[in-house]
Amino acid sequence: MDSVLLELLPHSHAPNLNKILVIKLQNNIKARAAISEELSSTILHSALRSFPLHSAGSLPKSDSLTRSIRRQRQIQSPDESSLLSAELKKTDRGDDFVLHEDEKLIVFTTRSNLSVLKN
Repeated sequence: MDSVLLELLPHSHAPNLNKILVIKLQNNIKARAAISEELSSTILHSALRSFPLHSAGSLPKSDSLTRSIRRQRQIQSPDESSLLSAELKKTDRGDDFVLHEDEKLIVFTTRSNLSVLKN
């Protein structure tokens, strides 16, 4: 059996703690953009308010951060076969209210209501 020996080289630079903070900020912004309907600028400004000033030099341009927010937003095209608008498919709490929909039948309920009926 052939064996390969590799020589491990020492790491040649110190860790960049600012980069870790930037990655955490970007992940926070992306997560918030995916679940909220706030404006991109609102998400960006509220996230930057708590960002430490000593790491601000490592941040990407604000245009890049705004673009990443827009990319995270999922554009939901309306279902052409649906008879109901999107606002009628949700409860006031944001739960899905239409369990099943086709040409002949629409089932209105939430999953939590189904679990109550099941028990």
